[in-house]
Amino acid sequence: MRTIPVFPLNLVVFPNSRYPLHIFEERYKIMINRCLETETGFGIVAPLGNELAKIGSYVIIPQVLKKYENGEMDIIVEAKNRFSIKRIFTHPDGYITSEVEDYFDIQPVANPALLVELEGRFEKILEKYDFKLEESFWAHYQIAKLKSFKIAEKSGLSLIEQQALLTLQDENHRINFLINHFEKLSEEISKNAGLRNIILGDGFLN
Repeated sequence: MRTIPVFPLNLVVFPNSRYPLHIFEERYKIMINRCLETETGFGIVAPLGNELAKIGSYVIIPQVLKKYENGEMDIIVEAKNRFSIKRIFTHPDGYITSEVEDYFDIQPVANPALLVELEGRFEKILEKYDFKLEESFWAHYQIAKLKSFKIAEKSGLSLIEQQALLTLQDENHRINFLINHFEKLSEEISKNAGLRNIILGDGFLN
């Protein structure tokens, strides 16, 4: 059990994923600067309705891209692991802190046959869009221990679906989740050209 600062965002960052953020609110400028000074990270948690999701991702700040005169900044965050929220507090400076526990997989090992099926369905979706991912994506995919999360970055999942995937503690369950998603997505491609923009404009860094 430990206490960490928490940043509520309409965003799910999967373990080992990297994402750019622009920090502009005063309370979060204070929070991020403290994290940089102490070389610590913070939690990203998606709001679901009027409450925060119970499962979030702990991220570090490997790079500050730019600092502005007004204190705003562009940063890159990288998710290291997941946590579950136990209690929430408000810091005197206005941002949220939370008492959290680490949230681990019960079954982190993928069924090879399921993984092959997922990769095949993913590649078919990319072929239908006539789109090639950067080599850096595939390089990171090859070394990823939890490959479901890497593919999920480019899957066109809604926020609720991303959160549902983040919560699953079994790699095979996540793979099945994505296989079912791609099956539905394949049926929708011909009906909705906008889906291509959803998949390609997800914001994750390769």
